[in-house]
Amino acid sequence: MKKAFLLVLCLSLLATTACMQAKPVKESRFLLNTVVEITIYDRDPKNLVNELFKEIQTMEDRYSRYVPDSEISKINNNPGTAVNVSEDTLELIEQSLFFSTISDGLFDISIGPLVDIWGINQENPKVPSQAEIDSAKEKIDFRKISLNKENRTVSVADGMSIDTGGIAKGFITDRLMSILREKNIDSALLNLGGNLYLHGTKPDGSLWNVGIRNPYGLQGDYIGIVSVKDISIVTSGIYERYFEEDGKRYHHILNPKTGYPEDNELASVSIFSPSSVLCDGLSTTCFLLGLSDGMELIESLDDVEAIMVTRDKKVYLSDGIKNGRIQFKLTNTEFMVAN
Repeated sequence: MKKAFLLVLCLSLLATTACMQAKPVKESRFLLNTVVEITIYDRDPKNLVNELFKEIQTMEDRYSRYVPDSEISKINNNPGTAVNVSEDTLELIEQSLFFSTISDGLFDISIGPLVDIWGINQENPKVPSQAEIDSAKEKIDFRKISLNKENRTVSVADGMSIDTGGIAKGFITDRLMSILREKNIDSALLNLGGNLYLHGTKPDGSLWNVGIRNPYGLQGDYIGIVSVKDISIVTSGIYERYFEEDGKRYHHILNPKTGYPEDNELASVSIFSPSSVLCDGLSTTCFLLGLSDGMELIESLDDVEAIMVTRDKKVYLSDGIKNGRIQFKLTNTEFMVAN
């Protein structure tokens, strides 16, 4: 359903600066079906980097429906049964249901059957038949996911399949940030396949400069630059994962109500917030809601901002970015900032 790294990253991070006292340790590994990159500035960060990667692996083994023994797989494989899960898995699903509620089901983690028939995450994706789409849609309904917080159990209806791909990276990123804060790390950069967290400032005290990806360009092309600190950035776009059939491109952001990739005026949505899980869930939610409803939702929330790029190459900014709370500079003359 979402933003796993495959062809490109959602955002292009610009150059950073080291300092004399805190030398960076930067390491990349393939986890969460994407490239995860961690950079920490500290006097002795190597052990901490390994601890963070170990935590990511633990959480992937718990949340991924593609891991046979994960808690999510156990829920999916035992419909109608109350499956005991860890506290954080319960919290992950509970937060997912929040996005389902505010989007009236456009964001729905029970979208697994639809994801499977399109196969955009697989080697041989294809446009499914209308009969296949209609059958998959009947199995999607977040209201049929039952949580029992007291007993810490989750159950789903027959034929349903929970897919946490639309929220898990943000949820994991926030858990990693909790560790960094506990360790009193002042400066770090997390990149979970395009889900970014810019912790603190750069070691020299300056803001992080991040390029907002050009949805029509190659990796490394961007429409403009934001200057930020202590914030997560997550983007959903039509360019991230897709395939072409009979001359038409089909991207990975599926609408559970139509059964097809969402086809509206948006090319990409970038969300900014200190909460990465909020960024992750809202990037998909707002993309599916469309420009007007998506921006209205953003303006109703505290500590959340957005940059939305439409297919006619117009750039729409939320009020906090217009007012300079987050600094944004348009650098690509093919695009224009809409009033």
